[in-house]
Amino acid sequence: MSDKAFYHKPPRLTFVRHAETFANINQVWHGQTDTALTEHGHQQTQLLGQHFHHHKTPDVIIASPLQRTRITAEAIAQQHQIELQLDPRLMEFHLGDWEDTSFKDLKGKMAVAARLRDEPDFTPPNGESQRMVQQRMVEAIEEIVRSHQQKNVVIVSHGVAIAIALAHYLHDDTTQWLNYNMNNTGIAELCLKQKDLRVFNNTDHLKR
Repeated sequence: MSDKAFYHKPPRLTFVRHAETFANINQVWHGQTDTALTEHGHQQTQLLGQHFHHHKTPDVIIASPLQRTRITAEAIAQQHQIELQLDPRLMEFHLGDWEDTSFKDLKGKMAVAARLRDEPDFTPPNGESQRMVQQRMVEAIEEIVRSHQQKNVVIVSHGVAIAIALAHYLHDDTTQWLNYNMNNTGIAELCLKQKDLRVFNNTDHLKR
């Protein structure tokens, strides 16, 4: 399919990172481990939902099925009485046997953080590579675009997965993903056709 066909009447894509989890607090990698939201995380979802109620009207909401993204997305969907759709391709970077490892250890004694950052095909044991995350995220996003032309689409996903997707579309280089770290419930808006990141990591809704 040509770029022209793919970008015919493109939707506005809004990416949202999930609310705060215990893994975020403890500074451990919980890629596809189904970690729970903290109490503060649940409060963040309510503020996020109110933000979308007052400022944005999505037509479609699609989320990773992990509970941290699903609960975050439900807070938006309930404000607009929209049925939430789930897509496992939107899940976080899976570190396999290294799940539940602290960021400190990934950087320090294991010395693999740089490889995870810089080597697209570096694959943890029983996990996936950066390139594999890119491929499934892009496949999901492009299918969403084709299915929901001229609609405002909200995708609720995970920090690294979103960052890899943004690096792909804005640079065609997923190793740039560290430039797109988002805070919990951070909002980004991307126009694919122009490769224009119109909003990035907006968390104004948390400042109430």
